[in-house]
Amino acid sequence: MIRTSLLALVLAQNPGAIEGDAENGKVLFNEYTCYGCHGYTGETGFATRLNPPRFPQTRFISYLRNPTRPEQMPPYQQSEVSDRKLADIYAFLRSLPSGSPEAESVPLLQAILEEPRE
Repeated sequence: MIRTSLLALVLAQNPGAIEGDAENGKVLFNEYTCYGCHGYTGETGFATRLNPPRFPQTRFISYLRNPTRPEQMPPYQQSEVSDRKLADIYAFLRSLPSGSPEAESVPLLQAILEEPRE
């Protein structure tokens, strides 16, 4: 009941959003080798951190269609990857627990970041 209400709220705040299938999204994340740049949990790798998603699904899909740096992130056109598949990948990313805290939220890491460098 709560999950359904939460999904309704997310979709209402994100017009045009498609209800994605996280299990299929996991398969697609691997099939399209997203993990190669973003890591298996979307938290690591040398590319943009995807976990947790930082923008709504419609913007996520729009960015994948027209990335700002196509030399680093290939565009995924509708003819190659449907909106449904990208919604599934987005659902997978939303289903992942965020295991890595931000450095600012860990006192010891914050102290290290604030230490003067020689």
